[in-house]
Amino acid sequence: MGEGSWPRPQGKTTGSASPARRPGASSARCWAFPTASSWRNAEGTRWLQEVSSTVLQQALRHLDAAFGRFFKGTTKHPRRKKKSRFHDSATYVRTGFRWVEDPEQPGTGLIALAKQSGPLRTRRSRPLPAGTRPVKLTVSRDRAGRFFVSALVEERIDPLPPVFLRDSGTPKAVGLDLGLAALVTLDDGEKVDHPRLLKKYGARLADLQRNLHRKERGSRNREKARQEIARLYALIGDVRRDALDQLTTRLVRENQVLAVEDLSIASLVRSPKGKGRRRKAGLNRSILDASWGELLKQLLYKCAWYGRTLVIVDRFFPSTRRCSACGAAGPKLDLAVRGWSCGECGAVHDRDVNAARNLRDEGMRMYELVASALPPGRAMPSVIRASEMPGVALTA
Repeated sequence: MGEGSWPRPQGKTTGSASPARRPGASSARCWAFPTASSWRNAEGTRWLQEVSSTVLQQALRHLDAAFGRFFKGTTKHPRRKKKSRFHDSATYVRTGFRWVEDPEQPGTGLIALAKQSGPLRTRRSRPLPAGTRPVKLTVSRDRAGRFFVSALVEERIDPLPPVFLRDSGTPKAVGLDLGLAALVTLDDGEKVDHPRLLKKYGARLADLQRNLHRKERGSRNREKARQEIARLYALIGDVRRDALDQLTTRLVRENQVLAVEDLSIASLVRSPKGKGRRRKAGLNRSILDASWGELLKQLLYKCAWYGRTLVIVDRFFPSTRRCSACGAAGPKLDLAVRGWSCGECGAVHDRDVNAARNLRDEGMRMYELVASALPPGRAMPSVIRASEMPGVALTA
């Protein structure tokens, strides 16, 4: 915003003195906030006329929503926008764009934005649901210089058919143990490999970073080097998201109940300090590269879409130490120990497979408790959290 664009208190005054108030009268002042149209006509911000008014109004709505969440106490105070922290984006409502569907290819068509000379040339990741019209369009540009158009549509997603065990009415369940040796271990012994993309592209990233620091600040060559790094990071992110999307879709389609452990990722990746900080920094890098948070987020919304139930077991549940065969509690295990034998029944366990089986059993126990408490005809919730069930004690 240009100089003089900040709102100032409005009120009647006489000269330089404040207006007199009666005893007991309210001392509140009325603040007049400038609108998008006033900024567009101001001398210092006349450049806003180059943008559609719907984009400016939507930005103010986003700001109002952010402050609304802040005053409700659900989020922190909104931060000022900074290029290094945010990507460029513009949101168009229905009055700010035109969508013309191709009758020969339902779900595809032309997109024309306000104040654009012609329709956008786009390459679609997938067609929109046939017969629907976008409610909003968001045009964004990432740090790699790529442009994206995201369309918001109203769509009804039909739940998938329930999945039961063969010759029984018990829902099919799977326990998922997230780790670093294997990204995900299932209770049947299947292990999904950790892609380790940062390690795979680590040498290339190091070369590009060294090349960047040789360039003069503010030069065109430095910007080219920065964009090359951004494109490589964009490639890593795309590969990671695609792999997680395929994995989570398969798990949700094949199982009715999915049990995972409640992970505090923020505490797991605390900044390393003191002795062993180099090893801790490498561990943090591996955890972030695994993207456990994105995996859990995809499981949450896909279970809600397709009529599945995600059970989040308490983080203090002894899934690793407990024997999945007899239920006896074993000793604490170091991270380097990948297998152990039960002292009670003599069963030999793979550390991750045993944890996945225990998570499956505990998840089914919680699922049955919730199912028995529901009134007849009531559908099971899409997520069950142990932290929201204080009356359920952990099994030893």
